[in-house]
Amino acid sequence: MPADGAAVALQPLDAGQAAYPPGVPAWLKAVDSSVIALLNVALVVEVVLVFASTMTRSLFNSSALMGIDEGSPLFLVTLSFLGGAVSYGRGQFIAITLLIDRARPAWNAFFKACAEWVVIIVSVLLGGYSVPLLMANAEEKTILLGIGYVWMTLPITLGCTLFVVRAGLSLFSRPGPAIVAASVAMWGTVLLLVFLKADLGAHPHALYAVLAAMFFGLVAAGVAVGFALAAVGIVCVQAAGSADMMAVVMNAQRGSGGFIFLALPFFILAGFIMDRADVGSRIVEFVGSMIGHVRGGLLQVMIVGVYLSSCISGSKAADMAMIGLPMNRKLEAHGYAPEERAALLAASAAMSESVPPSIALILLGSATSISTGALFIAGVLPAATLGLMLMLMVRFRASFAGWKPLPRAPRREVTRTGRRAILPLMIPVILIGGIIGGIGTPTEVSTFAVLYGLALGLGYRKVSARSLWSILTSASLLNGMIFFTVSAAMIFSWALTLEGVTAAIATTIAGLGAAAFLPAVMVITIILGTMLESFVTIIILAPLLLPVALQLGIDPMQYGIVMTEAFGIGIIFPPIGIALYVASAICGARIEQASRPLLWYLPVLIAGLLLVAFVPAITTVLPKWVNFKY
Repeated sequence: MPADGAAVALQPLDAGQAAYPPGVPAWLKAVDSSVIALLNVALVVEVVLVFASTMTRSLFNSSALMGIDEGSPLFLVTLSFLGGAVSYGRGQFIAITLLIDRARPAWNAFFKACAEWVVIIVSVLLGGYSVPLLMANAEEKTILLGIGYVWMTLPITLGCTLFVVRAGLSLFSRPGPAIVAASVAMWGTVLLLVFLKADLGAHPHALYAVLAAMFFGLVAAGVAVGFALAAVGIVCVQAAGSADMMAVVMNAQRGSGGFIFLALPFFILAGFIMDRADVGSRIVEFVGSMIGHVRGGLLQVMIVGVYLSSCISGSKAADMAMIGLPMNRKLEAHGYAPEERAALLAASAAMSESVPPSIALILLGSATSISTGALFIAGVLPAATLGLMLMLMVRFRASFAGWKPLPRAPRREVTRTGRRAILPLMIPVILIGGIIGGIGTPTEVSTFAVLYGLALGLGYRKVSARSLWSILTSASLLNGMIFFTVSAAMIFSWALTLEGVTAAIATTIAGLGAAAFLPAVMVITIILGTMLESFVTIIILAPLLLPVALQLGIDPMQYGIVMTEAFGIGIIFPPIGIALYVASAICGARIEQASRPLLWYLPVLIAGLLLVAFVPAITTVLPKWVNFKY
């Protein structure tokens, strides 16, 4: 199974406990605990400040808290590098380990040692060149709050140091022959790249071939995706001589984002709180009482439940766990096979990729000129279209698979479960209503989701002070993995832009014409989605192709939603789709077995996406109906 950071959503870590490999020294655990405490407290402070600022502006038309957005880059770069380092140390980074897990033990140890060397080399370069940037920023301060820019760079230096320590400890815990072989292989490759630097810079096509081989080789060898992206970006810049390493560090820092990116950690935190508050089981009970009696009823409940849970959390893994865990128990009790449960849970997760407040939609709005609020509204019907097609497929399969529906629930049961679910189901209304009503941006409204979820957790007596700390810890670790990977993706995207690769890709796709543009976007993003998380691909691809879409007269909203849903399909595509691994882990199924029933649902999802691509009204009707400007 991949070292998938999203898997942390399956079970929040207990406060004070750590998923440490053997042999980690006590002092390093103490450092990790200090970093986590810093991030947890900072996350709470950010939520409170943004919420207070929104309220004072909305209720009192006051700008007393103006300027708090200047602190968001400091929080996010700290989350990216220090939080990323701790998350990496606990094995929660995204990596494709399908091949190396099937290799012989000696080769497995060799590949893992190579992966650690990549982390060490990239971290030494980024951390080392952050020092002159640190000195250059010594006198610079933000305008309103006077925060020194040195503090924006220091987390890179400290975080990279922590990455080197963690990767070094892991490297030297490997067998001696693996360490020697990996050291020879990695440093031999480095020396070869240095020797060929001038030739590669003079022959762009050869450089592109080397970069492509390097990327796929690193991913296949189990290197964490973030470090594979950063390594390729660094080699690209160094070979072409188009920029220096300080510029690379500056782009990594810029990749951590600004105020709009705060919506990501806030919605992810909200998702963990909702999961602990047992919101998923209340939704499952209510939906089951409503439609459990139709053909294939329990599986239909899974689809609708995932759609509704996706309206609550931006984290796809948290959505899957919120509904998948209670539904898995129900489906198992009624005799549904584990592989069937896992396949439909994965397909439902793919369907709901464009349901607000999806991480993909937030990043898409942040990386392009498309309004995030408009994307939130536009994504509702396309996801529902794919969900309806999945439900039709379940009904078709149920007609000959012997899936028996539940007895029709009496009216009093529907009323009882509806009352239990009414407060959780108010969350999407609050989020969408707050955006449409102009109360706040998606970032500001996300604080409502956190506080509302906390109120539910306390009211249901599911969240305590101790469990809240473990929830914050789980959110900080997942956020650290995400934001470091986004920073690395920014290095990768920037390097390819410098070399004209992205412009060449855009020109090629533009030449296909308007009719083939969205299908081409689907194919590219599905392929990339099989290897990368949606937030990585968005940073790389979304800004690149948006000008082409506008040039061809394609609605930017439709472009964004088609791309988002295509990512969703990519991340469940067997055999390496990350979300398929998470679904299989939740349902206790083997990947190979879950892939077979998934083949029923993949064509349905693709057909639904083609329908969305060729019928723009499915995407644009809601934003136009509420007169939302984009």
